[in-house]
Amino acid sequence: MQFSTIEVVRVTRYRCPHCGRTRSKPGAAAAHVERCFKNPAARSCKTCAAYQPPEPGEYATGYPGCPEGCDAGEDISRGLKTGCPSWEARS
Repeated sequence: MQFSTIEVVRVTRYRCPHCGRTRSKPGAAAAHVERCFKNPAARSCKTCAAYQPPEPGEYATGYPGCPEGCDAGEDISRGLKTGCPSWEARS
């Protein structure tokens, strides 16, 4: 069995410093960083003091768990937010 010549290909990726996701285009990576849920400058739910993470359910006891919530009264039932007016930094 004879193999053809293989080539080395170098690929440049751009990584978000907050969550580690990568993109192939610098513009797409920069746009992601601006709205990244783990970027405190984006003022997102996951970096807010009022954010309550979801609680997993427990099948054995029948406990259904709790969805994520916001102690500041923001409605996040349709998804997390960025640029929230009620955002407070975690201490």
